[in-house]
This record gives sequence, structure tokens and C-alpha cells, in this order.
Amino acid sequence: MSQIIDARARPPVAAFAHDRTYANLARTTADLEARGWQVSDSIRTASLDGYLAESAAAGITRAGLPARVPNPWWGGRGNDPVFGACAEHDGYFYPYAAVHPFDPAPGDSVSELAGRGARGVVVEPGIADEPAYLDDARIDPLYDVCQSVGMPVLLMGGGETGPDLSYSDPLRFERVAIRFPRLTLVNVHGGWPFVQDALGVAYRRKNVWMLPDVYFPGLPGEADYVLAMRTFLQDRFLFATGYPFCPVQACVDRFTAFGLSADVTAKVMHDNAARLFGPG
Repeated sequence: MSQIIDARARPPVAAFAHDRTYANLARTTADLEARGWQVSDSIRTASLDGYLAESAAAGITRAGLPARVPNPWWGGRGNDPVFGACAEHDGYFYPYAAVHPFDPAPGDSVSELAGRGARGVVVEPGIADEPAYLDDARIDPLYDVCQSVGMPVLLMGGGETGPDLSYSDPLRFERVAIRFPRLTLVNVHGGWPFVQDALGVAYRRKNVWMLPDVYFPGLPGEADYVLAMRTFLQDRFLFATGYPFCPVQACVDRFTAFGLSADVTAKVMHDNAARLFGPG
């Protein structure tokens, strides 16, 4: 494919340069190698020019940048650096804005961020200063606002989503989907390692989308994600590299080697993200 949207990437722009991802690059590359990837030159040198060149060669034409509320676990610098990177690279990057799960005025915050061009809202309760589960009732006002205005929520629901694996329990994700049936919920990290349970939630709840990024491909559960793409989830699955935790070209190559039909490949690698986030 030559028109690919990477729905979640963290290239070496100012928004991410001081997060643990790049501040401890040796840890990042070790994690990448442990999952069977070969570290690309742009990752090893934290080169933005290298990243852009590798992405262009791989056929990626747009990439979504997720802001992060400052937190003691992963860092995060808020929304301004993400909006700045998107403005500087207009037409290539597009922004997801971060909102604190316990924001005292979520309506004002979401309205302001939507006005600045946010295509979705990032909510990461498990890595907040006070870690919370996804279905914590204190987050409901934020979910309700996003549902009311039609703003997709990128809700971290797998991987290192909290202090222990209970924070990745797909049942908690489902409870949010049930309470807010008109809210589009994107399961960032795909519920991994509870892959089949997370896919079962997506089967039952049509407002749930899947974005496993760094936990797919190459890890246990790969075959289940692929089968879901082929069948019931082909219109709600999003390609994402999670760069720099997956090298761009190798990740694209893995997706195109799954033997998906041309129609499904186009949906997963471009059309679904274009429809949900509108980046073109």
C-alpha cells in the first residue's frame, strides 16, 4: 500500500523527547529487540529526519500523535507540544489531545481541545498520579462529554496500562462501553495480554475499536487479532506502529504478509482511521 495512516506513533519530536521512551532509549530498544524486532537506524539514533524518511518509504502518509497528561510513570508533557508538532508538520501529523481522567471541567477542556483540532481524546487512568481503573465512576463525566460531542476516546486498555495486570481487565473496558453506548472507544494496546477477552468485548460492543500497536504483531495473540481483522472487526481495527516500539517498515511488512484481502488491508491500514479521525 502507498496510502497508510499510522494511527499511533511517537516520533522524536519535542512532545516525546523527554518521556521515558526516549530519555531511556536503551530500555526502549531492548524492549523492541525482546519482541523480535530489529532496531532501525532512526530508532537507534532518535532521528526525526530518519523517521520521516523511513515512513515515506513504507508508504505512510499520515500519523496520529497522542498527547499524554504528565504522570510519574511515563512522563508526558501535555497537549501543547503535540499541537506544535502537528502545526510544524502540517498535513502529516494529526493530534490526539490528552485529558486528565478526573478533570473538574471536562466539558470546557474537550471543547477547547476540539477547537484546536484534536481528532480524539487520550484517557489513561491507570498511569494517573492516582491510578484508577477504566470504569471508575469518577471518569464518567469525561466519558459523557466525549459521547455528547462525538469525540472518540483513545482509552489505554492493555500492556503497561497500570500498576498491575488488573488494570488491563477487558471487563472494565466493556463496562464503560455499556454505560456509554454512543461513545467510540479505541482500545489502545488492544487489551493485551487478555487478547481473546478483549476481542470478545469488541464483538459484543460495536462502539469498541481495536488498536493493539506495539503488542501486535509478533506476540502471543497475533493469530487472534488477525482472525478478528478478517472477520467481525475489519471495520474497527486500526494499523499503528507505536513507533519507536516497532520499526516502521518491518511493521508494515508484517501487516501486508498476513494474507488479508486487498479490501481488508485497505480498511485496516487507511480507511478505518480516515473514517474515525478524518485525517484524509
